[in-house]
Amino acid sequence: MRGLVWVTAILAMLWGGWWFAGSRGVEAAARGWFADMARDGRQAGYEALEVRGFPNRFDLTVTGPALADPARGIGWRAPFAQVFAMSWKPWHVIAALPGDQVFTVAGQEFALDAERLMASLLLVPGPDLAVSEAVVEGDALGLRPVAPDGASLDGATDLGAARVVMSLRAEGARAEGGHDYRLGLAVAEMAVDPSLAAAAGLAGIIEDVTLDAMVTLSEPLDRHAGQTTPALRAFDLTEARVVWGELKLFARGEMAADELGFAAGNISVRVENWRLLPPLLVASGAIAPGFEPSLMRGLEILAGQGEDPAVLVVPLVAKDGRMAFGPLPLGPAPRMGN
Repeated sequence: MRGLVWVTAILAMLWGGWWFAGSRGVEAAARGWFADMARDGRQAGYEALEVRGFPNRFDLTVTGPALADPARGIGWRAPFAQVFAMSWKPWHVIAALPGDQVFTVAGQEFALDAERLMASLLLVPGPDLAVSEAVVEGDALGLRPVAPDGASLDGATDLGAARVVMSLRAEGARAEGGHDYRLGLAVAEMAVDPSLAAAAGLAGIIEDVTLDAMVTLSEPLDRHAGQTTPALRAFDLTEARVVWGELKLFARGEMAADELGFAAGNISVRVENWRLLPPLLVASGAIAPGFEPSLMRGLEILAGQGEDPAVLVVPLVAKDGRMAFGPLPLGPAPRMGN
């Protein structure tokens, strides 16, 4: 019995030593990450950083994190950020974020509120810490543009969603080069600009947005991604769906980089009750009001070639560095790969 007590005590001491060594490593890695960001010319800071959770977890709490890339006009700050990992499985990380975060895009700040916002990151154990799977979930999300002093902008429209789930899963490397990832998105009850919806006779809520695609990146998503800068080489759109009242859009197809690095391929787009689309494009500023009658007549001709005149099926084609939506030219095709 005395021997068992000694063995238990020794194991407890070893485990405690592992936790303290691991917690110091987690803290040093977090501080080093902020320092590396600053050395790369970005703004990265925080008010406090600590690790708790003894003996079974590494609970990292960063108070007042603030990140920014002035060259790109992007940034992010929050009251706090928490990252949790079991001490016996540190490669599975769970993050909890507050609802009152502030993002900066092209110099404009946006406040993000949420009842619940969680993320899960599963890494491959090893020196590269490659991403195996990542999931972000949020409930009762709200996004609104704000002034630099935090006040809401006059006339600005708040956006939101009842629930959002985004996922990324590694599918392996290709023999010819590139790394495949399965990308998923599901948005339920997304609020949009009421004036935009009213222009097309639609409700202010998009009931469902779904995306399922396979993307191929030039480099793997791992701890070296900041230096290797993975770029999109190809994507296979298995399904994209938007259900907005009577207006329903579906898309599927493939795109890949051609020899010159431009996107090339074909995406088939199906629009049910397509007559709601032209006024929506006008209200969004995508087309000029004077072009709406011509667009309506052109779409009528295209829809009349199908079995149902209320259903429009049009290819989005990228070829020879140019893009077109059916007979409508859209301009240069985007670049892909590196």
